Amino acid sequence: MNNWLRAIATTSMIATAAITPAAVHGQPTPEAGARYVALGDSGAATTGAINLDLTAPLRCVRSTTNAPKLVAQRLGLSLDDRTCSAAKIPDLYRSQGAGVAPQLDALGPATEIVTLHIGANDADMTEYILGHCHAKPGGCATVADPRWDSDIDAIAPAYAAALDEIARRAPKATVFVDGWPTYLTDASCPAMLGLLPADAAYIQSKFERLNSVVAREAENHGAVYIDTVAASKEFGMCADPSTRWFDPLVADRTLLPYHPTLAGQRGVADVIASAIEATR
Repeated sequence: MNNWLRAIATTSMIATAAITPAAVHGQPTPEAGARYVALGDSGAATTGAINLDLTAPLRCVRSTTNAPKLVAQRLGLSLDDRTCSAAKIPDLYRSQGAGVAPQLDALGPATEIVTLHIGANDADMTEYILGHCHAKPGGCATVADPRWDSDIDAIAPAYAAALDEIARRAPKATVFVDGWPTYLTDASCPAMLGLLPADAAYIQSKFERLNSVVAREAENHGAVYIDTVAASKEFGMCADPSTRWFDPLVADRTLLPYHPTLAGQRGVADVIASAIEATR
């Protein structure tokens, strides 16, 4: 969910991947689909500068130790990881650029498990957090922008349609939707570079609003929603750098503010894997 990744990607030389006629028309072949397919944005794709997967499209900044790969390892599943940094819901259907096939092309009748983590870019979370809360003096909690709530709520129809399309393409799959963990509490710390405690709590409330939208659509469209807020309460951005799940503005672990650390990907993977195991 960031614009820095776009700048990185545009300077990278990426090979163009071949796309089959079935993929072009959005129709899976009869044998298509990995057993486990991971879909989503940078929240699922990357640990930033740590453990980059050099076999993946560079613009996706995909990690070898992201949550989907850790889930697959724990459960012994074959994985087709299509997560890609900066992805929005429409990128499930379309290519984000040369070498990046539409994420939904990975699905098919053989798919049994799908994990989905997407929507923050559609709600412009980075723009509001950095441009409104961090960049403006006086903070954002006292000068709230009502458009933020409306932009979060507005992702619901597209999210619902994506869940329906996943079910159409992978009719035998169970879809697991994981939300956004605890980024901040009502506290601040030096790494937040002056962010007020009230603003930290305000930002977290927006992630929880986003969770509510996604959880509702998951429930209404046959998916399993996975809450990650409770498990991450003690591991927000102001936690010890070795244990925090997300990097703050001083992103000394990932080089990407507001992105998951290796500890964060491991924590999310544990919650997702346990949820999947509970349905077996």
